[in-house]
Amino acid sequence: MHRDPPVRSRLIVLSACVVLGTISVAYATDGIEPIGISMQSRARGGADVAVGDSALSQIDNPASLALSPRDVYKFDFAGKLGILDVRWDGPLAEGDSSLRLVPLVNAGIAVPINDRLTFGMAVHSKAGLGTRFNMRHLLIPFWKRREESDMKVINVPFNLAYKVTDRLSFGIGARFEAASSEFSTVLGPADIEFGRGYAYGGGFDVGLHYKATDTLSFGLAYRSPTWFGDLEGGKGKAALFGAIPIPLGDITLDDLQCAQRIIGGAAWDATPWWKLIGEVRWINYNHSTFHSTTISTHGWLDLTVPFPLGYYDQWAFILGSEFKLSEHWKLGVGYHLATPGIDRDNVIPIGSITARHHATVGLRYETEKWWVGGGYVVAFQESLEGSGHSHIPLGVDWGLGELTQTQHLISMGFGFSWQ
Repeated sequence: MHRDPPVRSRLIVLSACVVLGTISVAYATDGIEPIGISMQSRARGGADVAVGDSALSQIDNPASLALSPRDVYKFDFAGKLGILDVRWDGPLAEGDSSLRLVPLVNAGIAVPINDRLTFGMAVHSKAGLGTRFNMRHLLIPFWKRREESDMKVINVPFNLAYKVTDRLSFGIGARFEAASSEFSTVLGPADIEFGRGYAYGGGFDVGLHYKATDTLSFGLAYRSPTWFGDLEGGKGKAALFGAIPIPLGDITLDDLQCAQRIIGGAAWDATPWWKLIGEVRWINYNHSTFHSTTISTHGWLDLTVPFPLGYYDQWAFILGSEFKLSEHWKLGVGYHLATPGIDRDNVIPIGSITARHHATVGLRYETEKWWVGGGYVVAFQESLEGSGHSHIPLGVDWGLGELTQTQHLISMGFGFSWQ
């Protein structure tokens, strides 16, 4: 079924409006990045680069857009509620807990242009941090001071996929990203407040999908760093030994940059009812703001303070399976292993430690035109104890503390297609 160009243009504009209409202010996972984008991928441990069974798959691999049937338009939605239980044990802060409920939504569309070219766009929460404590500190023991962080990054990619042959597809895309952050922490005797600031930037994505046989597929994708300018717009305050806060003027986080990533994976239809999926990821935190950054004040006193968060390059290994239980029901299970992402010299309660072991499950009902499903992810408890000293300037409390984190995730989604 072919459509004339004016009708196609109106459909693209309408679909874009639907996706952009789902953007809302929401926390991202505290992980730093979500393990999966779509409901389908979350059910199988996050693996998607070689599968591409959702309009949201373009976020991990833009080439997956070419897997959509010709003349079929797709819309997919995935929502989740994260339950994040974080505990801080320190010299004067025994057992302070931070329990956060984290809602967020992702949505994506796939629009065929012709027999070989497909356009797509999506929106999702790409990264985030978030904790909240009230605790006493070694050099300010007579006051309970707030330890709080909130960072979120929203990603809006625009992608094109081209079907080079019946088996090989290539995808490329550009993305716009918006970041927002604020935090409050104590560094030795000083209580520091970083008011909410904003930054805007972008990057690009490329991907390949190759169907080697009717039952075996491979995927490879690269995500560039996201280049922002300074995260700015907030006001800074500081108080020594719990005294009256002194305004510092404008405060910025310099040259914000999010991590680049490479993903490779394979999907094998072992039987008509069983699919096995494997995936490997490399995330380059060493050259991102999450490894090290600086904070600058611009007011009556100009200061530049190093702020090493200490995240380093991370590997993730995923093994997932899907089982076709009947004509319409599919069950997904998975395991996601991530290498540690932060060292003991950079433990701080406004940061987050990466969970290493995740178990996932999900069930969905599919028809030719629509699907609906839900799932559950658990990131098993992870602890990280300070080494006795801290790379954070004046981080007297942090080298003697321990951060413990457990995450639960309830996932749901739906999607439909039309001609």
